[in-house]
Amino acid sequence: MSPKDICIIDELEEMLDAEIDSFKIDGILKNRDYITKVTALYREAIDLYLTDPDGYIDRKESFLEEIKAIQPPKRDLDTGFFFKETVY
Repeated sequence: MSPKDICIIDELEEMLDAEIDSFKIDGILKNRDYITKVTALYREAIDLYLTDPDGYIDRKESFLEEIKAIQPPKRDLDTGFFFKETVY
């Protein structure tokens, strides 16, 4: 388990290019307002990438900053295992 929350709003290109068509936003231990805002930001980011990839690339850092602004102070963000190499 990790004290960090997974956030990939600024890394959606690879998943969308791989034709992943659903994402789960886990709201455990989060209030309704947080979930509503995060879901809306992901929806906006996904729609922008699908209609204007260059526009998404220009804006992706601000999507991340918007999520960081509403993130609880003691819960840092991370990309989880998406970019980490598994070593056995």
